[in-house]
Amino acid sequence: MNPSADATAGSIAPVDSESFLTGSNSMNPGAYDEMHRKCKDVFPMCFDGAKVMVQKGLSSHFQVSHTVQISPQNTGYRFGATYVGNKQTGPGEAFPVLLGDTDAQGNTNATLLHQFGGNWRVKLQSQVQQGKLAAAQGSLDYRGRMSTLGLTVANLDVVNESGIVVGTFLRKVTQKLDLGAELVYQYGKNIPGQQISVLSYGGRWTAKDWILSGSLGVSGLHACYFHKQTENIAFGVEFESNFRLQEAVTTFGYQVELPEAGVTMRASCDTQWTVGGVFEKRLSRELPFTLALSGLLNHTKAQGKFGLGLIFG
Repeated sequence: MNPSADATAGSIAPVDSESFLTGSNSMNPGAYDEMHRKCKDVFPMCFDGAKVMVQKGLSSHFQVSHTVQISPQNTGYRFGATYVGNKQTGPGEAFPVLLGDTDAQGNTNATLLHQFGGNWRVKLQSQVQQGKLAAAQGSLDYRGRMSTLGLTVANLDVVNESGIVVGTFLRKVTQKLDLGAELVYQYGKNIPGQQISVLSYGGRWTAKDWILSGSLGVSGLHACYFHKQTENIAFGVEFESNFRLQEAVTTFGYQVELPEAGVTMRASCDTQWTVGGVFEKRLSRELPFTLALSGLLNHTKAQGKFGLGLIFG
């Protein structure tokens, strides 16, 4: 579950929990689950079918969106809203943040982000499907001067005695090196032995214009490399392996921005012969119209999906 909404359109300030290549003096390494984020942001978010989105900033803190989508997996209308508060905690950071969207059937995703004082940060997420709570998750982070402690509880069910608890720790060892660990504990009647725990270790090396990150546990190895070639060109390489299934996938992606032409291109290809890309073109400098073209093709399975989107706002 990852409910989200775009908080960058209009006049709402963007929310960014990292300050990469911004000259920030903060020594906090961020959260453990953010180690691979810069690399993952390069890869395209492909979609299928036709989509029309209208975004409107009602004020400097509040924005709404209307989305109509036609696709084999999801056809219908969704309404979204984003609120960003006026508590500035850093460059590009403001709290509280409330994100939400719902469709005509009442299926709703909601997210709340807030920071208390200078160190405590909370994140609450929920998902309602067909009138029932399908998923719920809560996270609490303590962000000190050089380390971050995190605790996440997901899908906690007291009646059926099931749930997931995740504890994380990430510390800045040197100016460029961060090291940490993650412990995932899951319990329930459907789990072999009614409980299972997985421990993994991770690290990240941050240079002037590139980031190398990785995590290793009994389940597998996950490594990412992000490189900012120029101001408008970046690429990333991601390697994921599963020791139990004896499978591994490597993905290469890049992002190119042409501000003068209003063009943004993201594309990727992996070792499973899957190629995807999303092309965005701002149609007019005077009018906030953006055309989005998406394509994803698997050559070995001869399967593909293509999308066309129009964004106003």
